[in-house]
Amino acid sequence: MAGMDDDADPSTTARDGLPVHLREVGPEDGPLLEDLFRSLSPQSIYNRFLAPVRELDGTRVHALTHMDPCVEFAVAACREIDGRERMLGVGRCHRVGAQEAELAIVVGDPWQRLGIGSLLLRRIVHRARELDIRWFLSTVDPNNLPLLRFSEAVGFRGDLRYHSGLLWMRTDVQALFPPEADWQDRTPRA
Repeated sequence: MAGMDDDADPSTTARDGLPVHLREVGPEDGPLLEDLFRSLSPQSIYNRFLAPVRELDGTRVHALTHMDPCVEFAVAACREIDGRERMLGVGRCHRVGAQEAELAIVVGDPWQRLGIGSLLLRRIVHRARELDIRWFLSTVDPNNLPLLRFSEAVGFRGDLRYHSGLLWMRTDVQALFPPEADWQDRTPRA
């Protein structure tokens, strides 16, 4: 998926004031992804996978780092810590229909509540619009109140169903982070 960063500055700042670099996840990112996984609490792992995953085996790491660009893309939020690159979080968008894609974001426990999830989501929304993805589909544990609050704060509006003990959300991509061209519609008129 070349060109993800062509029209957007890949470097930005988290709420702690330190830089974050947003970039595409690639085949070489297996070790960084495994390191991110180790930074997750059991609750964060469950909230991401909706299962008590103990480790990322080689098959799963390969699937998460070797994507078909026609079907999915992933964005990593990275920062240099103690002289080496660390993956703070990752967001993934997997197309499941002509205009629908499943969305998942996870941020390592040490970096939660720093705005990393919002930075990842903003970049994913931008790319999804380029790919003509109209709807995000998400499956959420109804007890994951931090994610539900985050979803509401960033504008997730749309269909919400409860099925088999989980919440299923379908959100209009255009409702999230409206494009800059829409600023005129939000400007008060004299």
